[in-house]
Parts: sequence; C-alpha cells; structure tokens
Amino acid sequence: MTNRDECIALLDNFGEEQLGSVLVVLKSMKDVFDNALEEALDEAYCQKLYQDYLDDPDPSKHDSMTLEEFADSLGIALP
Repeated sequence: MTNRDECIALLDNFGEEQLGSVLVVLKSMKDVFDNALEEALDEAYCQKLYQDYLDDPDPSKHDSMTLEEFADSLGIALP
C-alpha cells in the first residue's frame, strides 16, 4: 500500500468535522514544505553564484572602487 493509499484509508475513518481540522493541518504543512523548498532553492542559487565568483580566474574581480567613482562611471552626480 502506498503512502497515498494509507492516507486515504485513514481519512475515510474521519467524520466531516474532523476532516475540516485535518484539512487545515494539511494546508499548513504544505505551506511549510513549499516555503522550505523555496528557501533551499534560493540558498543553493546563492551558493552557486558565490562559487562561480570564487572559481572565476579574472584577476580584476578583486578590484574595488569608491561609491563616488562608481557613480561617476555611470554618469550619476551624487549630492
């Protein structure tokens, strides 16, 4: 018997009022799982970007500039 089949068999033993409570719990659990998955995917993406940066052989990746220099390079006048 699959997990789905077992869940359905259990749900068949609940009354309508109990099913309402189970539904609330299941929706909450789904939201938690969906959010956890989204956070894990975001974290994996950020880690990949960071690793790509570390693996980039371009020696100029460590160059820096001041905010004023950056704004000037974009043609933006700072107050």
